[in-house]
Amino acid sequence: MTTPKTSSNLVMQIILRRDLMTTHGWPLGPMMAQSAHAATAVLHVYRDHPNVKTYLEGEDGIGFLGMRKVVMETADEDSLRSLVSKLDSLSPKIPYHMWIEQPYVPLMLSLTKYLKNGGEMDDSGIDEQGKHSNGFGFDSQ
Repeated sequence: MTTPKTSSNLVMQIILRRDLMTTHGWPLGPMMAQSAHAATAVLHVYRDHPNVKTYLEGEDGIGFLGMRKVVMETADEDSLRSLVSKLDSLSPKIPYHMWIEQPYVPLMLSLTKYLKNGGEMDDSGIDEQGKHSNGFGFDSQ
């Protein structure tokens, strides 16, 4: 009897700007394409980071079959930039990438984080309600 494979406790968060749909009228398709760009970018930029390697390969070889992503939202560009500033001030750093569309329009943020068993955040993570252990947060869906 073989033991079923399980995924790692790593989760990618993709944080999009709600105003792109509500104020600027972006359709769902382009929003999905931009979130795919953001997710791919953070994996590429941090491909040598141990957490990203674990996310891609899995702790037990399950790899991409066990990937988890959470899509969240923030109100607008200002709140997205505020989140980036807060991420930049953290120690240890959380790997992230802000996806910027031409002509220099910040659209979304993708980041990796580690969840302990049971879905609790670790000391450097953002929980599923968008709250960091230091108390900052952003709007979640």
